[in-house]
Order: sequence, then C-alpha cells, then structure tokens
Amino acid sequence: MLFCRYIIVWVSLFTGSTVCAQNASVFKKIPLDSFGVKVYQVYPTIEGSTIMITSGGLWILKGRELTSPPTMIWYDTINNPTFSKIRRRSFDSEDSIRCLVQGKDSLLYYVSYDNRFLFRINGLATGFGWAPFNFPKTSNVCRLWIDNDNNLYAGTISDNFFVINGAAQKKSLWGIQYSGDKDSNCVVVKGALPVKHIRFLPGTGVFSFAQDARDNNMLWIGTSKGLYHYNKTNSVCIPAIKNENSYTVTEINTLEDGKVWFSTLEKGMGAFDIISGRVHFFPYPKTKSTNAGFPIKTFAPKSADQFFLAVMDSFPAIFNTQSGKYIFFSDSIMPFHPNTTEDISVDHLGNLQVVRNKILYVSDVSNSDLLKTSVIKDSSLMAPFFTSISLFSGEQLAGIHNNPESLREIELKHNQNTILVQFGINDFVEPKNVTYAYMVQGNNNEWAEVRSFNSDMNVLSIKDLRPGKYTLLLKVRINNEPWRKQMAKIDITVLPVFWQSWWFWTMLVAISAILIYFFLQWRINSVRKSERKKIQHEKDLLELEAKALRAQMNPHFIYNCLNSMKALIQTDDKVKAINYLTTFSKLIRSLFQNSDKRQISLYDELETCQMYTKLEAMRLGEKLKYSFRIDPNVDLKSLMVPALIIQPFIENAIWHGIVPKNGGEVKVRVSGTDETIVCIVEDDGIGRKQSKLNAPDPSLNHESRGVYLSQKRLDIQKILTEISATIDTVDKYDEHGENNSLGTKVTITFNLQ
Repeated sequence: MLFCRYIIVWVSLFTGSTVCAQNASVFKKIPLDSFGVKVYQVYPTIEGSTIMITSGGLWILKGRELTSPPTMIWYDTINNPTFSKIRRRSFDSEDSIRCLVQGKDSLLYYVSYDNRFLFRINGLATGFGWAPFNFPKTSNVCRLWIDNDNNLYAGTISDNFFVINGAAQKKSLWGIQYSGDKDSNCVVVKGALPVKHIRFLPGTGVFSFAQDARDNNMLWIGTSKGLYHYNKTNSVCIPAIKNENSYTVTEINTLEDGKVWFSTLEKGMGAFDIISGRVHFFPYPKTKSTNAGFPIKTFAPKSADQFFLAVMDSFPAIFNTQSGKYIFFSDSIMPFHPNTTEDISVDHLGNLQVVRNKILYVSDVSNSDLLKTSVIKDSSLMAPFFTSISLFSGEQLAGIHNNPESLREIELKHNQNTILVQFGINDFVEPKNVTYAYMVQGNNNEWAEVRSFNSDMNVLSIKDLRPGKYTLLLKVRINNEPWRKQMAKIDITVLPVFWQSWWFWTMLVAISAILIYFFLQWRINSVRKSERKKIQHEKDLLELEAKALRAQMNPHFIYNCLNSMKALIQTDDKVKAINYLTTFSKLIRSLFQNSDKRQISLYDELETCQMYTKLEAMRLGEKLKYSFRIDPNVDLKSLMVPALIIQPFIENAIWHGIVPKNGGEVKVRVSGTDETIVCIVEDDGIGRKQSKLNAPDPSLNHESRGVYLSQKRLDIQKILTEISATIDTVDKYDEHGENNSLGTKVTITFNLQ
C-alpha cells in the first residue's frame, strides 16, 4: 500500500497532472489471471452482464462477480467448427474472439480470429449459429458496430469497412439455408444478406463508428488517417477535417450541440465543431521519458460533460469537456505499469470497468463519489423473456421462430386452458444462481418462486384457466441482488364455449332484433296497406257522394228550366219558346258532357251560367236584366272547379230575389290575383230576410237546395284535391238600415295557393 502511494506521488510530480489516489480501495480485481487467462476487452450488454474477450474465449461477469463456477464460451475452428458447444478447456488460445457487438434486438455478433462471423440468438446460452451472410475472410475485422437502423458495420485493419443492412434484427436469421464448402466452411446458399464493401481510401483501417446526434443518415468514422463522415443515403465517405489525417481515431462520441468528441493514439482527446468546421486537440501532460504521442485507446461517458479515458501510457483518467483538464486516478489494488491501460467501460449498474495489464478491475461506485456516473443506459432488456407456449400434448402455440407475436398476447380456446410456458434470461449465468417468480393476474394474484434448473429450458405449468382475461408476469433476480424491475408479460385470453361467448349472445340479440324488425316492418306495411285501402275507399265514397250531389243538382236545374218553358208555352209565346228550347238544348248538351267530370274549368262553368241566365231572361222578359263582367287578365281555363258550382247562386238570386220583387238585375263579376280568383253573384232583389218571410213555412230555410249542395261539394273538393274555396253571403242595405233591403251579394273565393 505504501509503495503504491509512492508511485502515485512520483507520477504526479513528473506528469504535472492531477492524480487522485483513493484512501480505501474501491476497485475489485477479477481473478482470471489465476486461471492463466488474459483480459483484452470488456463489453457491457444491454441485459446487465459484461462479456470479457480473453485469451480463453469469452467470459461473463455479473456486476463485480464472476459466475460460479466460471462460464466460458469457447470457439475452436479445428475441433468445433459449428461453434455449438460450451465447455471448459486449457487456456492456450491467444485470440479466439476478436470483437463483438450487440443490437437493440438483443442479437450478439462475434468475429473470430480467422474472420468467421457468428451470432447468438436472443442472448441464450446455447443456440450459436453462422451469420446470415457470406463475409470475405481476407479482411481482418477489428471493430463491429450497429446503427439505429439495425445495420451491421465491420471495420477492418487496412481494408476500410463493410455494411450489412438489417443484419442486427432477429428476422434477418429466418429463411436462411447453409451448406458446407470444400474446406468444411459454412456458406449461406439461400437468403444471404448482401455485404457492401465501402472503399474510400486504400490501406486505411477503420477502428470506430458513431451515429450523428442530429442526423440519422450521417455516421462518423474513426480511421487510421483521421476522422471521416459517412452518408448512408449515397454511401459516400469523405474526410471531416481537411488536411488533418495524421492521427488514428479510436473512439467517437457525438453531442446534440454540434460537437464530435474523439480519442486518438497521437494527440489525446479531440473535439470537432460541426458548425465552425474547427478541430481542437487536448494532449495531456507527460514526462520526457515516456513514449511519443498521447495514446488514448477508448473512452466511455461519465456525465454530460465528462468522459472516462483509457490512457494507454498512464493511469485511467477523467476528462472534462468544459475545461479540457485531465484527472488521473488510481487505486491501491491497481498498480502502475507503463503502457497497460487497454480498455474502459461502464456497465448498466454504473460500475466502472478498467482493463490494465490484461487484468480487469471493477469499481464499487457506491464507495466513490469521484467515479460515480450519471449516464443512464437502456436496461429494458434486463427482463426475463418467454420463448414458447405449448399444450401438454406437445403442440406449440407460439415461439421465437413460430408466431412470436403471440408471446406477448395470445388467445386460447376453452379446451386449451392448460399450457406450458418456456422462459429464460439474457445472461450467461449458472442456472442455480437464478431465481424466477411468476404471477397470473386474474387467477391467483400471488407471486410464486421458481428456481432455475436450465438456462434455456425453464418451464411453467399454467393449469385450468377459466374463460376470461389474464396476465402472466415473470420477474427474475440473479444471486442475492434485488428483484429486477423489468418483467416479462403475456396477456392471455381464454375463450368460452360458443354458447357462452359474447359474440354468440351478440349474434343471438342481433338475429332477434332483425326478426323483430322484419316483423314490425311487416306489421307496419300491413297496417299501411290497410290504411291505404281505407283511404282509397273513403276517396271512392267521397267521389260517389260528389257524383250523387251532381245527380241531385242536374234534375233540380232541369226541372226549373222545364217550368220556364211551360210558362212560355202557356202564354203562347212560340218564338220565345223555340229560342228557349234551342238554348236549353245547348245547355243540356254541356251538362251531359260534364256529367262524368268531377271538375271542369272555370271558363266552361261561366259559359254554362251564361246560357242558364239567358234562358231565365227569355222566360221572365223585361223583369230580369243580367250582366257578366270578366277580367280578361284572369286565366279561366287553368282553374278547375266543381261542375255547376256557381249556377245555383245565380238561380237563387233570380228565383228568391228578383221574381218576388217583380223585376231586377243580376250581376256576375270575375276578378283575380296571383293568389285568388273571386266570383261575385249580386242581385237587387228582396233579400234573404224578406224571402224567408214570404215562405209558406217560416221555419223552413228558403235558401236554394243548389246553394247547399254547392257548399258541400266545395268541402269535398278540399278533401280530395286540397284546393280550398270559401262562400260568403251578405245582405245589402241602404243607409236607413235593415228595413230597406237592396238585395243579396254572394262572394266565392278560390285560393290558388
């Protein structure tokens, strides 16, 4: 301990940098060296574990602990060409795995020392396979990276880089067929994804990639000849900084403020301002005895304005982007060795991981304010997951490669209410260190713990679910850690038998409603048909009544005319009788022509009235004078009126007004507007009051029978044709009052609207 502090003070004096030594050790050494294994690189996965690339293959770290017993994934191209087994061996391979990467779909890609690409499905401990593309083995891959669009990028030592679009999605593995070539190498013979080689500068190595923070189509490329940017749309890769290509970019981080931070092997940290196009380097203080250059192997975000740096020729450091200052730190358990800081990263638990002198050290962030990080990583895939749903008969209802969407939401028939659910986690851990708990919401609503017995083949038995909706929840914990907040979930719906289902009752109600509807429609139509028949009968009855009224009127009128001719014959006035008979024959012909008509024109009606009045004037001689005044602007032929509707009022004026007075005049006037036509029949007879007194029986109404029938016919016409007409009868008096009657005035108004 004392010797280490002397080393720290010595470095502080000669470098001029700030070196922070911990009073108490916050780092823990991962003892792979006791197995003779050297650590080259660490890769924190999105599931929470860390994969270590070592001289003995891939080792898995959970937090600050190795799995016990240690789990190692080993690839041997001679003894195990299919990479399908996991086993322990003596650690004598110096470079079995070169690099790896993991996408958002939890799909891991590996590259072996002989440039063979392999993948691991869904993070399970088994199930390794060959990549779904044929990659040229002549290119030495040194870096793998996946962009936001699930495209896989492979940087090489001196052959620029390659792009395989969509390779980081699980569905890219479906439908692929493989075959062996003459050298027993696995080759994709069907469904291979195209491998695109991006050549922009011969002999240039590509060691880092980064997504532009503001443009999804722009990538930043770190090469052995400076910083480049790559346009995914047109596949053009050009230098980002002109005349600045004398350095090697090892890692890149882009910010939304337009700054691109990158580490180099020659000039320390660099910052490129996209807006101004300027670049600035931040070399750290060094002693003259150290090697030339300012080599930084990689860096990892610590906070919004700080990075953890893997400074190769010194202690690891914290770099402040605001001040440009370096803070080097060490620990009593982490001795100083020149040129030994090879990798640095932060896992999803916030632990700082440092590889020095081929040994991995992990910090306990809870005991160090200096090393705490505020960077929050996506841990959504730290949850367990379901891999299949099957019946007890063995029939699979859903699986990762068969109907995977039903692993989130599934419908079961009423006779499929007992199922087997297989599950796992995305961690390389010993099954005995994993504990699961599950709950079926809507059934028992209680957590039940299940110990893992196989990392890939854990099975739950869910029995006798009644029809309804349920949610199966699954959570996990590793070793003695708290239960993870991330959980797997399946929404399960058990359908009832068809006569208990909602759709059956809905269909039953719908059919009943349809039957009731058609019954009501039939009943309504039947009632309407009956009503139509009833209305038709009523119309027929009214029509017959109207014909009967006309039949009553015609004999009445003819009787009066015959009386007039009788009187002329009795007076032996043959000339008048012959003229009367001629006019009467014309009138009778007109009446016969209109006898079957419910309505005639007002013109024909007035013509009939003129012939009748002429007949009466011929009979009475000088005692009767008459006149017809018709407005020429009135269209008499367009208005249809009941036949003989005006004649009874003229007849009444002559027989009950003029004749008792022994002489007088009848005036007929017709006028009209756009809305009405008015017919006025006016006489200067004795008036209605005196006519009533002259009747043999004063109790009888002496108003003509024809006038009564006319009013009834107008009422019937309104019912049948909806054309209304009014009759207004008034007595005329002089200025002395009611005792001096001047006759009667009848006004018939036809409403054209």
